[in-house]
Amino acid sequence: MKESAAEEPINLTVKNLQPLIASILESISRVQIFKGKWSLIRTKLTALETQLLEFSSVADDVNPLSVDLFHSLSTTCSAAVSLAALCHSSTPSDGKLKTQNDVDSISAKLDNHINDLEVLNKSGVFSESATVSFSATVSNVSSSSRRESIRAESRNLMTRLQIGSTESKISALDSLLGLLQEDDKNVLIAVAQGIVPILVRLVDSSSSSEIKERTVAAIAKISSVDSSKHVLLAEGLVLLNNLLRVLESGSVFAKEKSCIALQALSHSKENARAIGSRGGITSLLEICQAGTPNSQAMAACSVAKFSCFFRS
Repeated sequence: MKESAAEEPINLTVKNLQPLIASILESISRVQIFKGKWSLIRTKLTALETQLLEFSSVADDVNPLSVDLFHSLSTTCSAAVSLAALCHSSTPSDGKLKTQNDVDSISAKLDNHINDLEVLNKSGVFSESATVSFSATVSNVSSSSRRESIRAESRNLMTRLQIGSTESKISALDSLLGLLQEDDKNVLIAVAQGIVPILVRLVDSSSSSEIKERTVAAIAKISSVDSSKHVLLAEGLVLLNNLLRVLESGSVFAKEKSCIALQALSHSKENARAIGSRGGITSLLEICQAGTPNSQAMAACSVAKFSCFFRS
């Protein structure tokens, strides 16, 4: 019986993509319209081939991280073959405006695929001796093995947060929150692996309210562990600005988590002034009047600290 996509070896999947890429490149040489855009796509396909070759050299077995990516890659390449064929005519059947939009869409998707492959290649997840399942490995093991399993799971989640669909990132955030909430030691390990900059980029770039909620919740949890606060402080104004945006327009849940993080970050006069200059005190006062009990307490604590700083 034919293997499913999820069961195919990585090298076989890469091998299957190579003819598709070659077909696109051949077809590009015959396009009659949008030649500049197709020339840029040709350059991106070359970069994609480089990333695929590197990927196949380090990935011996199928990793769940790669399955969705390769399915999406195959879909994009197949669409590009059809679209390039349409552009062999100076008057494409779908009309020039729609065809141009489709070409731009293919180009943007290739950018995302190249970025995702680069993240996977740099992540080191395929250098692990095996894909680590957190739930299966943390029970009945030594303390040292437990720490290593958490490190591996943290690295795996960090990779998942940087690639794939919105749904995939939401799933990764749910797993991360479970990991962080289980034990403060897990927070320290995840922070040491470099989770904070990834979370900050995610809350800064994502348009999904679900991703923002979960990301701010993870940041709030990290901020509750004293020895991790300095890593959040190092993110500076980018983190503060995003937390303040959530405070202004986020959900009730997200606002509460933002208050928790801001309370932890308001110990320095520099941060207090930055929050005040960006309208943060007004937002915190509004939370004091109409927020949840927990967010009201955190907001009131932050406002009290600010008043002390501004009097001094």
